[in-house]
Amino acid sequence: MLRAATRIFAGLAVALILGVVPAARAADPIQLEFGNWLPSTHPQAVNSLEPWKKLVEEKTQGRVKVNLYHAGVLGTSRAVLNDVKGGVYHVGLMVAAYYYDTPLFKLTIGELPFALTGPVIGSRIMSEFVAKHGKDVFDQLNIKNMGIFASDAYAMYSTAPIRKIEDLKGMKLRAVGKAWVQIAKDWGAVPTPMQPEEAYTALERGTLNVMQYSPTGAMSWKYYEPASYVTRLDSPIVIAGLIMNKAFYDKLPADLKKLFDEELNPALANMMISVYEKGANQAFDRMKEIFKAKGKGEVITLSAEERVKFIKPTEPEWAAWVKEANKRGYPGEAMMADFKAILKKNGLAPPF
Repeated sequence: MLRAATRIFAGLAVALILGVVPAARAADPIQLEFGNWLPSTHPQAVNSLEPWKKLVEEKTQGRVKVNLYHAGVLGTSRAVLNDVKGGVYHVGLMVAAYYYDTPLFKLTIGELPFALTGPVIGSRIMSEFVAKHGKDVFDQLNIKNMGIFASDAYAMYSTAPIRKIEDLKGMKLRAVGKAWVQIAKDWGAVPTPMQPEEAYTALERGTLNVMQYSPTGAMSWKYYEPASYVTRLDSPIVIAGLIMNKAFYDKLPADLKKLFDEELNPALANMMISVYEKGANQAFDRMKEIFKAKGKGEVITLSAEERVKFIKPTEPEWAAWVKEANKRGYPGEAMMADFKAILKKNGLAPPF
């Protein structure tokens, strides 16, 4: 009996050495599904999401594998909140203005016209504001906040030159969010809701005349091809966030939760802020080169006098935001007062 057992043990040892019987393997990596509605050529996809994927896999020593799905193959930009909440994928890029009728409304204060001036300072201001007035937003929505950040300031991509406010009269202008519907009207334009994914074709077909979008992002969508006149309006700056499925986060081991909270999540937000901060001027320079080579198109900078004409009609939207906040049961006046105080603290003068 002992001799037989010895033979079995010896046989197993030889089998293990020869690779016939597999040794106990490490646990399979946790699969993190990341749904990205931006194209794979977008600077954020290339310079933020792909590097972050590598960072996560390195820092977790292979315990987490990030699967990136670009170009909206898992869902559109307007479906991110429900897709992440429902577990269609685990992490997504959320734009606050698309969820105006949810608690994310609070974040849209940062998208008020001519409020913020750039990604770095805008992200800092919004982080301060969220710490004071928005910490409960993500709990209410049952999602994990991975970081809030601001885009670069938007420009207008148009099929005809826009040098003065009168040039917008009757033009179909993309309304960035609900608040911008009235602004478009006040400018004499026709407000036209439009997702980034659909805008290129809309500009080609004439169902849209002016696309408002980030210069950094516009390079990958190539809006400057059908709309070769680019007016530097420098507003709005869009507030976005990275969100994670709560059930996925809750199931992570404690050490991985800590790693995401303290290092990986802030790293991704900082990557995205950096891309937007550097990208705007690079984008404008590149568009100027393209227009010069084609002999068509122009990057237009508004005169100071004309820019004031764009700013002045937007003042009612600041008061309208407070009124809407009060209607939703939030302390609108207090939130606005704090927002303006944070602006001033960071060296920005509120336009109104």
